[in-house]
Amino acid sequence: MKYLALIAALLVTGCSSSAPTLKQYLLRTDTPSQFTLQDSTGAVGIGTLTVAPYIDGRGLVLETSNGEVRAARDHQWAEPLRESLRSYLSSKVSEQSGQVIRAYNYAKVDWAQRIDIRIDELHGTANGGAKLVAYWNIVDPAERKVLSENGFYETEALGRDGYDALVQAQKKLLDRLASAIAASL
Repeated sequence: MKYLALIAALLVTGCSSSAPTLKQYLLRTDTPSQFTLQDSTGAVGIGTLTVAPYIDGRGLVLETSNGEVRAARDHQWAEPLRESLRSYLSSKVSEQSGQVIRAYNYAKVDWAQRIDIRIDELHGTANGGAKLVAYWNIVDPAERKVLSENGFYETEALGRDGYDALVQAQKKLLDRLASAIAASL
């Protein structure tokens, strides 16, 4: 009888605890860019944007120990990261460079320069920070020539605990990456 009472108590306790709630995060700039581009001559755009497979899923990624990473189940990007990164970086590079950087080549125009970007690492670190490792090339598509090759590696301490703080730290890192890309144009 004692065992039945214990099992019943465990079942009631187990069933009364609430399941974790799913939280989704948008990667958006605080001020969306507004512009009108009449002439596409000299247009610059983001070409290939490659994201490392381990961060290309829905869950935000944390490094738990030497080289071990885990994607969060209940803290996810609201949309595919590579699409969010394309929009975010085009807006921020535009802001930093003072010129329109196209996220997509809708008009099938010949760009004067193309920015190809590879994000190798974008995750929370085991010591409570965020890390971004990225590479980009500036390409002259008409000449099929790489004008410059560049790399970026930085970390940012989290302002507080939690996934929302991780997203804010990652945005700061992406802002600094956008500044570096703008300076290389």
